[in-house]
Amino acid sequence: MENGEWRVKIPVSEIFYSIQGEGKYAGNPSVFVRVGGCNLKCPGFGKNGCDSFYAVDKKYKNSWQEMSISEIIAEIKKYLRFNPDLVITGGEPGLYFERLYPLIKWFRGNITIETNATIAPEFDKYSEYKNVAFAMSVKLSNSGEEYNKRVKKEVIENIAKNAKKSFFKFVVDKDLKEEIEDITNGVDIPVYCMPLGATKEELEKNAPFVFEFCLKNGYRYSDRIHIRLFGKKRGV
Repeated sequence: MENGEWRVKIPVSEIFYSIQGEGKYAGNPSVFVRVGGCNLKCPGFGKNGCDSFYAVDKKYKNSWQEMSISEIIAEIKKYLRFNPDLVITGGEPGLYFERLYPLIKWFRGNITIETNATIAPEFDKYSEYKNVAFAMSVKLSNSGEEYNKRVKKEVIENIAKNAKKSFFKFVVDKDLKEEIEDITNGVDIPVYCMPLGATKEELEKNAPFVFEFCLKNGYRYSDRIHIRLFGKKRGV
């Protein structure tokens, strides 16, 4: 009989197999588990806010499926023959750190959690999170969110201290060096910058500036392969 913790439900927007399109592990075959719900709105990112608006906006909640850890694992097992990474994204996975923990314990490969870094897991209680790479996509002013809501330095420092594979991942469309330095000051993990863009055209417009911005400031450039190839298409 499965443990009770495997039967707890989590709202899931989609589960799919693809290539990681951005950040530290770009190019890796990966199974993506996209949870539904977020604690930020990011109105600065255009009409729909987040480029995964269907996993954030509650008017799409009827399309989310309440799934147990057992059900999520059953979907992931379909792709294990490819030896994929596991990417937990959203929405905001931090809303479900306790409920997601059995999945973290079960998976034996590389795990990335894509998060806005406003919520940290209890590392002492849920120690397997220390082996996870947290892709901390801390929102900048171009997100339209208030500073005190989008930047939680104690959370950032907690994650960086406990989960050593973690990295920053910023969406950039102009010179935001001062903001990035404010967020990353004293935190010794890699900094990746990506061009803002929910379409191929917008991505290509911003990419040359971000490329030069990274060269000038010693940051790592990350393209966004999935947007370059497929735009806003889901499941890629």
